[in-house]
Amino acid sequence: MGDVMLPGRHLNLRHGLYEIDGMLGFGLHSKVYSAHNITTQQPLALKIIDLEHQNVTVRASTISRRQSFQKELQYLLRLQAINPYIVRIFDYDIKQSGVIAMEQGTPLRYYIPKYPNVSTPHLSPQVVHHLWRQLVDGVRYLHRARIVHSDLKPENLIVLPDGQIRIIDLGVSFTLPRMVTAKRRIWAGTPDYSAPEMHKSPSGFPPKYGYKSDIWSLGILLHEMATGFRPLYALNSNFEKIYYLKHLYRDLPIDTNVSPGVYDAMKHCLQVRPKFRPTAEQLSLHHYVVNGF
Repeated sequence: MGDVMLPGRHLNLRHGLYEIDGMLGFGLHSKVYSAHNITTQQPLALKIIDLEHQNVTVRASTISRRQSFQKELQYLLRLQAINPYIVRIFDYDIKQSGVIAMEQGTPLRYYIPKYPNVSTPHLSPQVVHHLWRQLVDGVRYLHRARIVHSDLKPENLIVLPDGQIRIIDLGVSFTLPRMVTAKRRIWAGTPDYSAPEMHKSPSGFPPKYGYKSDIWSLGILLHEMATGFRPLYALNSNFEKIYYLKHLYRDLPIDTNVSPGVYDAMKHCLQVRPKFRPTAEQLSLHHYVVNGF
């Protein structure tokens, strides 16, 4: 299924037959299609990940991709029963490709352009609060389940027609044992939304990060939704962003042209030292999350 599938093509998964309606988007190894269940006519999204590669030199990558897909699917199926902000899975299959039939929504990135300019319209304060309150609650549920997302960004979030938000990608998430809040782990994510500690690796060891890295990402998301810009937007390359974060020892400068509640929430989330950031439980009680100001 490596090629683009045209509208009208049918896919037979474990629990039903689906028809492709069109393409919604694509990534390095995956494509997302608009589709519907032929029996019920229910509209949905089909995420299709190419799990096999004909080139034997990339066999290790193929194995890693399959393991990542199986782990993500396991997380999604487990969490959708206990976390209302995890995308709902209707069906799936694992063959040459991994396929997930899930809720269809609009990527959050659609509402906050990746390359904004001065004329880019901002989300209204009411919408920002509505979305961010749900994000905080969604991360709170993840952390209660001892899962660190580690790659929260607009591309991994969708908004349903009724305004509800869903987390759709857990591909680089990981679990922490009880009583452990961080562990050493090779970084995988997006520099714009990654916490400084994810890039600090003393003595050649992998960096140590955990729940508090998600809190940083929440702060970046709030900044972007409220102002239209990411704090590291002016840095041109991922190398520059990683270098900046690796050598960041003071709190990240943040836009002050926002409401006091938004500013205070961002300031708490974007503390350079993880121990000074709130937990997701604490953040859910912040006056901006609770009252919107």
